[in-house]
Amino acid sequence: MSFGAFGGRADLMERFDPRRPDAFQHAGTFNNNVLTMNAGLVGVTEIYTSERARALNAWGDGLRERLNAVVRRHGLRMQFTGLGSMFAVHMTDAPIRSEEDAERGNAVLRDLFYFDLVARGIWFAKRGMFALSLALDDKDGDKLADAVEDFAHTRSPLFVGLGAG
Repeated sequence: MSFGAFGGRADLMERFDPRRPDAFQHAGTFNNNVLTMNAGLVGVTEIYTSERARALNAWGDGLRERLNAVVRRHGLRMQFTGLGSMFAVHMTDAPIRSEEDAERGNAVLRDLFYFDLVARGIWFAKRGMFALSLALDDKDGDKLADAVEDFAHTRSPLFVGLGAG
């Protein structure tokens, strides 16, 4: 469901207070969508609680390290970076400290990785970004780790002679 919102400095936002006789009128297609707001409230108070957020992020950190262990074991110029439940794959072993560093990886190998994983039923952003969710579990993590292992095993000859970056 859609919802629209905007904000600003307190002195400006006060002008939109409908209790004021000189209030600015503000109509909008997505304003005051009570269903969406209640669903959002339930989402952050009963479903995506602080405890579940911490658990999801810890799971993501562990899964990312597990994937990095696979590519290190195979000696690939490949790595997974990120924080918590969000991570990305890079076809380089050079340090990733900026967007420019991230873009220096081998785009052809990243595309191949994308299509190999899609063929296994694992969907993520073609640019290499993964976003974990509460709907995923250890079985899904195992499926991803197995897919990375298979990619590393079958595609490692393509990494030979590429050099860092």
